[in-house]
Amino acid sequence: MFKTIPALFSRSATPEPTEELVNAPPGVLNSLGEQLAQLSTPQPYQATIQDALSRALQDWQANPEFENNSLVVLGRPVEDIGPILKASFHEEFSNCEVRFFLGGYQRPPDPLTVPQHLKRELELDTEAPSEIATPVTQTDLDNHVPTIMVVSSLEQCFLRCIQGWEGIEYLQTLSTQDPSRFWVFGCNHWTWSFLNRVCQISAYFEQTVALPKLSGAELKAWFMPLLETNLETQATGPMLQVTEASDSYWNSLANTAEGIASTATQVWLKSLQIRAKALTEEGAVADTADLIELVPTKPTLPGLITLDPMDRYLLHSLLIHREMTRSHLAISLGEAERKIRSRLQVLRREGIIRQRGRRFSVQPAHYPKLYSELGNNNFLIGKA
Repeated sequence: MFKTIPALFSRSATPEPTEELVNAPPGVLNSLGEQLAQLSTPQPYQATIQDALSRALQDWQANPEFENNSLVVLGRPVEDIGPILKASFHEEFSNCEVRFFLGGYQRPPDPLTVPQHLKRELELDTEAPSEIATPVTQTDLDNHVPTIMVVSSLEQCFLRCIQGWEGIEYLQTLSTQDPSRFWVFGCNHWTWSFLNRVCQISAYFEQTVALPKLSGAELKAWFMPLLETNLETQATGPMLQVTEASDSYWNSLANTAEGIASTATQVWLKSLQIRAKALTEEGAVADTADLIELVPTKPTLPGLITLDPMDRYLLHSLLIHREMTRSHLAISLGEAERKIRSRLQVLRREGIIRQRGRRFSVQPAHYPKLYSELGNNNFLIGKA
């Protein structure tokens, strides 16, 4: 955990014309990236979910036999909705019994066994909650403690292959046949578009809410903990200070990142440069430096290499499922693992995808351009 001290806050948004800016050493940005990972969930995300869920719960409690008993929270494929949902429930809905299921669930090697996995997990909860007798009075509502069942990642509950979405059909049946509980599902827009095509998921889960795009002001407020303090890079190393940026910078960052928090963090890091005089001839931070000042420059998206057809199909599967193993990618594409191995290596080397253990996912900074690339090539895509 990094320590912080009161900032010697710089009011200059841009360097003097005579000052040369260069890319910051990777170690400096890695330190800042670790701090970024500790930021809380953006408040507009939480507020959007809380408002939509409050309305949906109120309608359902007033008429549980006829009102929808589910809400689907939709985000982009490069956003992990699970932590966002947990943060949204953290202090709200204390009058409800909230149960989280399938946290960290990873699809089994054989995707056709997903329905059995889901049944074992969800049917452990065999005690049915008390139902609200109808007609419902205000006293009934006040005395009843609703049960909210939260499944944070529909992407892991199926695989795009023959008979691969039976897990989703199981969840559809389970939730709609039991109006005594309210269900909240996390899902990305690309998954939602695909599942609508193959199993008409929106006919079962009619209520959805999309995570909003963040404005420049909202991004600035979210990043503020990193802007108001000096950050320690290591136990005995220099401090980091991010120079204050103008409102036009934050608006540019929001536009470039399409208002997506995960994309904005990567674009923001890439936009930070260091004054050349702070580095040695070898490009390292001078040993005598007590404070490293990082200066925001124009936010830009990384370049995208020319993709071949296999790349597009591979990336499309990754964006539908958010993250996948190589074996599941091969099953989804109907290809041998050895055939996709080389393309995964190329895409990872180019920084378009990342690997964590055995699982691959798309780098958030590349999402806006991939959205356009795949859409222009007639792939079924979700919301930008």
